[in-house]
Amino acid sequence: MLALVSGAFSALLAQGIDKPKYQIVTHRAGSYLGTFHIELFPLIAPLHVINFDSLANAQAFDSTAFHRVVPGFVIQGGDPNSINGPISTWGYGNPNQPTVPAEFSVARHLRGRLGAARDTNINSATSQFYICVANALFLDGQYTVYGQVTSGMDVVDTIVNSPRNSNDVPLQKIEMFITYTGVNDSIPDPPVLSLPASQAVNILANQGFSWTPVSSAVIYTIEFAADSAFTNILYTKKSGVNSVTFPEMLPGTGYFWRVRSNNGGHESIESNVFSFNTAGAANLITPADSSVNVFLNPLFTWNAVPGITTYTLQVATDISFTSTSIKVFQSGIVDTSFHVWGLDPNMQYYWRIRSYIGSVPAFYSQKFSFMTGTTIGILENTSEKNQVITSVYPNPARSKVTVEVNAMMSGTAVFEICNVEGKTVYLQKEELQHNTTAIDIDVSSFSEGTYFISVKIDGRTDVRKIEIH
Repeated sequence: MLALVSGAFSALLAQGIDKPKYQIVTHRAGSYLGTFHIELFPLIAPLHVINFDSLANAQAFDSTAFHRVVPGFVIQGGDPNSINGPISTWGYGNPNQPTVPAEFSVARHLRGRLGAARDTNINSATSQFYICVANALFLDGQYTVYGQVTSGMDVVDTIVNSPRNSNDVPLQKIEMFITYTGVNDSIPDPPVLSLPASQAVNILANQGFSWTPVSSAVIYTIEFAADSAFTNILYTKKSGVNSVTFPEMLPGTGYFWRVRSNNGGHESIESNVFSFNTAGAANLITPADSSVNVFLNPLFTWNAVPGITTYTLQVATDISFTSTSIKVFQSGIVDTSFHVWGLDPNMQYYWRIRSYIGSVPAFYSQKFSFMTGTTIGILENTSEKNQVITSVYPNPARSKVTVEVNAMMSGTAVFEICNVEGKTVYLQKEELQHNTTAIDIDVSSFSEGTYFISVKIDGRTDVRKIEIH
């Protein structure tokens, strides 16, 4: 009875299986009550559809009862015991009936949806089915949805409101007679993508993707790819609603996405294609990954991310950054550096940066690890006598930077300038004498951007950030 669509037309539009249709005639206490019509979803739950079709073809449903009616919830029927067995056995089924394994999907338990009744074993469905008279979304993902009422819900409503006993069994027997009536070979319309708009930028990890709902759609298939031809599909998800999230997005990456609608028998052609770029994540600079003998009062630095307004620094003793392992949590940082005080000596630490756009969190950076030493570091005290660098000017600079050093310092000093990627672009040793106060550095060949100047002397290091414009 299940008609298969084939040929060039179906290949062009969508592969699928025509949805079988049935009429269900009902009688109450031997008198005609009403007729309603259903169609099944072979593209979503093929085993349940085959089972139902076989039973209907064998007239196994005829004279079975809707033995359970719960207003605001469901009507349930199809138990062979209800043909002529005692009422006390209705709903318990026949142990000799073949069972159908669960076919859970994202199809929702909406009003009019038809699903497979079962016991505590998820693979115990037989001939009994239920029809929702109201949305019952708490059943989603726990029971198999495999059809829906297409007309005659007023008859279903009449059945559910029948007088019943304390076990929800109608006081007058309501019998059903099911007849196959043909197929629904319709192909659903493709969705139209809506949000985020195509070519959107700075998309965040918690972004919702939505499209216009298709009236005949039961589920949707969403694809995210690295290219507009979708030759490299990165993530596929099905949804019972017209929105989804993409949990596997990477920062600073371009993506393409599209959606197909599925009416239970056929899928639509592809929707239009939208593209987007995710927000960037900070690249960590210092302390460098796997560095050792890091000061107990280190300066953390990272590069600026376009479109980002603030940063949050996390330093932890566990790479998983559990709440108990986080030792530093500093939010609202508007600069690309932050000085931390009082880390423990000889301790393994991990650090990362999370970017924010306003109050909305963006992506985490990679994670760096470092091992502290025992040296507190020159920056543990801001008094001038303990500083290596007392001033850097002009800042921003264009052609020359003057680094003023502590007049009390003497010996061999190492001057180093690193860019935001941590690459050394200037390295020079200078012999300092007491009362040496200024060293000029030519930066005219440097590209515009952010740099870090460090001066190391006598076991002490001082770092300053400068801008080259």
